[in-house]
Amino acid sequence: MRDETREFTPAVIADRTRAYVRENFLYMRPDWPLKDEDPLFGGGVIDSIGVIELVGFLQREFGCTLEEDEITERNLGSVAAIARFLHAKCNGGVRAA
Repeated sequence: MRDETREFTPAVIADRTRAYVRENFLYMRPDWPLKDEDPLFGGGVIDSIGVIELVGFLQREFGCTLEEDEITERNLGSVAAIARFLHAKCNGGVRAA
């Protein structure tokens, strides 16, 4: 589903990430009201193994490599944080904190 010819907007990143999280982590709880600012880690949505799965998805889907020190709650702690982080990193080549 990757489109390497265009820049991913934060909205596109958020939509695809939210869909992935719902399909892979909330499939047993389809009525869970996941909002973009909701915490993914502390809220019981994604565990430590899930983080590895999420990072793999993000790298495949958006075509940019996440460095080990970028895999933080600040960058990946919510759908909104992921959208901001990946938009800055993957589109501008700026190394996000």
